[in-house]
Amino acid sequence: MRPEERASASASREAELGLPELRGSLSVIISARNEERTLPGLLRQVQRLNPAEIIVVLNGCTDNSYGLTRMFKRATVVHCPESAGHDVGRALGAKLSRGDILLFLDGDMVIPASQLAVFASAVDGGVDVALNDLDALLPSFALSDDVTRCKLYLNSVLGRSDLGVSSMTAVPHALSRRALERIGYRELTVPPKAQALSIIEHLRVEKAGKVDVIKHNRLRQGNTGAGNAMEQLIAGDHAEALFRVLMHRNASGMISAEHLQEQRRQLAAWRNGL
Repeated sequence: MRPEERASASASREAELGLPELRGSLSVIISARNEERTLPGLLRQVQRLNPAEIIVVLNGCTDNSYGLTRMFKRATVVHCPESAGHDVGRALGAKLSRGDILLFLDGDMVIPASQLAVFASAVDGGVDVALNDLDALLPSFALSDDVTRCKLYLNSVLGRSDLGVSSMTAVPHALSRRALERIGYRELTVPPKAQALSIIEHLRVEKAGKVDVIKHNRLRQGNTGAGNAMEQLIAGDHAEALFRVLMHRNASGMISAEHLQEQRRQLAAWRNGL
């Protein structure tokens, strides 16, 4: 049995457990690129959540992801011939969604419905941004990679060190309809910026569940090796988020023009050094 088949079988067994009923309607948004081996298993788990809608955004797929997804009648398929990236896919799915709760997933791993339900339930209970808690899976700041340090630093700057490395860059995570309307679906194309805006807007941002996406993350040419393209993209996203925080503090009169200029200089130096 292949690893993805074992994961799917394990997920099916866990999904036999009772799942909480939600008061609000659930939209599940899945972004995927060439995930024919894992998408069917994930979709089966998602269906067990009884969502109001499932939106699958296929980014530049060249395999049979489209054909397999079309077999799930409850899924709305958005087919992008050219890859727009996972973050753009999530933003597009969010724009098309109608639910009170938005659950964001990637198509490269099968996650049991019982684990996914935790994020939806957190939002149903009043959380606006429910994040995946990966703190226990990662080393201390001194031993962390650049991406992890970016996440830790941004949360610290925002006064939310309690969030650790939890980030909208990682899935699963879920949003309330209120959060989406407050920050805007376009901002989801830069997840760290969307997270910063959520905190600036005093939305309720919390850790929700613990899903080990590190172990199951699919390795690709663009996300392996020091200084890889994905690492650079995420670092740039965090730099944009930090700049937005500076703008907010300047507009609020929290820092002087001179201090703002110096922080801009330091931010540029930090970004260029990554």
